[in-house]
Amino acid sequence: MNGINVDNADAYFSSRTMGKTWAEYSPEQRKAAIENAKRDLARALGRPMREDEPQYRYGDQTRDEYAVYEQALYTLLRDALPDGGGSDIPSLEPDEKKDRRQTLSTGKAKWSEEALAWLGASGRVETIIG
Repeated sequence: MNGINVDNADAYFSSRTMGKTWAEYSPEQRKAAIENAKRDLARALGRPMREDEPQYRYGDQTRDEYAVYEQALYTLLRDALPDGGGSDIPSLEPDEKKDRRQTLSTGKAKWSEEALAWLGASGRVETIIG
Protein backbone atom coordinates (compact mmCIF):
# COMPACT_ATOMS: atom_id res chain seq x y z
CA MET A 1 0.00 0.00 0.00
CA ASN A 2 1.49 3.32 -1.08
CA GLY A 3 0.94 6.58 0.70
CA ILE A 4 1.59 8.13 4.05
CA ASN A 5 -0.71 6.39 6.52
CA VAL A 6 -0.88 4.54 9.82
CA ASP A 7 -0.43 1.08 8.30
CA ASN A 8 2.77 2.11 6.53
CA ALA A 9 3.98 3.93 9.64
CA ASP A 10 3.37 0.78 11.69
CA ALA A 11 5.42 -1.22 9.17
CA TYR A 12 8.19 1.39 9.24
CA PHE A 13 8.43 1.39 13.04
CA SER A 14 8.16 -2.42 13.31
CA SER A 15 11.87 -2.72 12.52
CA ARG A 16 13.06 0.34 14.44
CA THR A 17 14.13 0.73 18.04
CA MET A 18 11.20 3.05 18.78
CA GLY A 19 8.64 0.59 17.41
CA LYS A 20 7.30 -0.43 20.81
CA THR A 21 6.94 3.20 21.81
CA TRP A 22 5.04 4.00 18.58
CA ALA A 23 2.66 1.08 19.21
CA GLU A 24 1.80 2.34 22.71
CA TYR A 25 -0.19 5.20 21.20
CA SER A 26 -3.75 4.62 20.04
CA PRO A 27 -4.49 4.33 16.30
CA GLU A 28 -6.38 7.63 16.52
CA GLN A 29 -3.38 9.37 18.09
CA ARG A 30 -1.02 7.92 15.48
CA LYS A 31 -3.32 8.97 12.64
CA ALA A 32 -3.70 12.51 14.02
CA ALA A 33 0.05 12.83 14.53
CA ILE A 34 0.74 11.65 10.96
CA GLU A 35 -1.75 14.10 9.47
CA ASN A 36 -0.33 16.98 11.50
CA ALA A 37 3.26 16.06 10.65
CA LYS A 38 2.41 15.75 6.96
CA ARG A 39 0.69 19.13 6.92
CA ASP A 40 3.32 20.91 8.99
CA LEU A 41 6.30 19.56 7.03
CA ALA A 42 4.59 20.37 3.72
CA ARG A 43 3.90 23.90 4.92
CA ALA A 44 7.50 24.34 6.08
CA LEU A 45 8.95 22.95 2.86
CA GLY A 46 6.55 24.86 0.62
CA ARG A 47 5.52 21.71 -1.25
CA PRO A 48 3.30 18.68 -0.71
CA MET A 49 4.85 15.59 0.79
CA ARG A 50 5.57 12.90 -1.82
CA GLU A 51 3.29 9.92 -1.23
CA ASP A 52 4.09 7.89 -4.35
CA GLU A 53 7.79 7.23 -3.89
CA PRO A 54 9.11 3.90 -5.18
CA GLN A 55 9.93 1.07 -2.78
CA TYR A 56 12.76 1.94 -0.38
CA ARG A 57 16.18 0.77 -1.48
CA TYR A 58 19.10 0.50 0.91
CA GLY A 59 21.08 3.71 0.63
CA ASP A 60 18.17 6.03 -0.16
CA GLN A 61 19.08 9.39 1.34
CA THR A 62 15.70 11.11 1.46
CA ARG A 63 12.20 9.76 2.01
CA ASP A 64 9.24 12.06 2.67
CA GLU A 65 7.10 9.34 4.21
CA TYR A 66 9.81 8.39 6.71
CA ALA A 67 10.27 12.05 7.62
CA VAL A 68 6.54 12.30 8.33
CA TYR A 69 6.57 9.17 10.51
CA GLU A 70 9.57 10.36 12.50
CA GLN A 71 8.00 13.79 12.99
CA ALA A 72 4.73 12.16 14.04
CA LEU A 73 6.48 10.06 16.69
CA TYR A 74 8.44 13.08 17.88
CA THR A 75 5.19 15.02 18.26
CA LEU A 76 3.56 12.19 20.19
CA LEU A 77 6.52 11.84 22.53
CA ARG A 78 6.54 15.58 23.13
CA ASP A 79 2.81 16.26 23.43
CA ALA A 80 0.66 13.20 24.15
CA LEU A 81 0.23 10.37 26.63
CA PRO A 82 0.06 6.78 25.29
CA ASP A 83 -3.18 4.81 25.01
CA GLY A 84 -5.34 7.77 24.09
CA GLY A 85 -4.52 9.87 27.14
CA GLY A 86 -3.76 13.55 27.03
CA SER A 87 -5.11 16.13 24.66
CA ASP A 88 -5.30 16.37 20.88
CA ILE A 89 -2.02 16.50 19.02
CA PRO A 90 -1.18 20.19 18.50
CA SER A 91 -0.06 21.64 15.21
CA LEU A 92 3.58 22.59 14.86
CA GLU A 93 2.78 26.05 13.51
CA PRO A 94 5.18 28.68 14.87
CA ASP A 95 3.72 31.14 17.32
CA GLU A 96 3.17 34.30 15.29
CA LYS A 97 4.06 36.46 18.29
CA LYS A 98 7.54 34.96 18.30
CA ASP A 99 10.31 35.11 15.71
CA ARG A 100 8.65 34.41 12.34
CA ARG A 101 11.98 33.35 10.81
CA GLN A 102 12.07 29.96 12.47
CA THR A 103 13.58 27.33 10.22
CA LEU A 104 13.42 23.58 9.91
CA SER A 105 17.02 23.26 11.06
CA THR A 106 16.69 25.68 13.98
CA GLY A 107 13.07 25.09 14.95
CA LYS A 108 13.67 25.20 18.71
CA ALA A 109 12.72 21.56 19.36
CA LYS A 110 9.71 21.64 17.05
CA TRP A 111 11.35 19.32 14.52
CA SER A 112 12.65 15.79 14.82
CA GLU A 113 16.30 15.38 13.86
CA GLU A 114 15.41 12.04 12.27
CA ALA A 115 12.70 13.72 10.19
CA LEU A 116 15.14 16.40 9.08
CA ALA A 117 17.69 13.76 8.14
CA TRP A 118 15.14 11.95 5.94
CA LEU A 119 14.44 15.29 4.23
CA GLY A 120 18.14 15.88 3.66
CA ALA A 121 17.89 19.03 5.77
CA SER A 122 19.57 18.11 9.04
CA GLY A 123 21.96 20.90 9.90
CA ARG A 124 22.53 21.79 6.25
CA VAL A 125 19.46 23.42 4.78
CA GLU A 126 17.23 26.13 6.17
CA THR A 127 13.64 26.41 5.03
CA ILE A 128 11.98 29.55 6.26
CA ILE A 129 8.61 29.15 7.95
CA GLY A 130 6.19 32.02 7.75
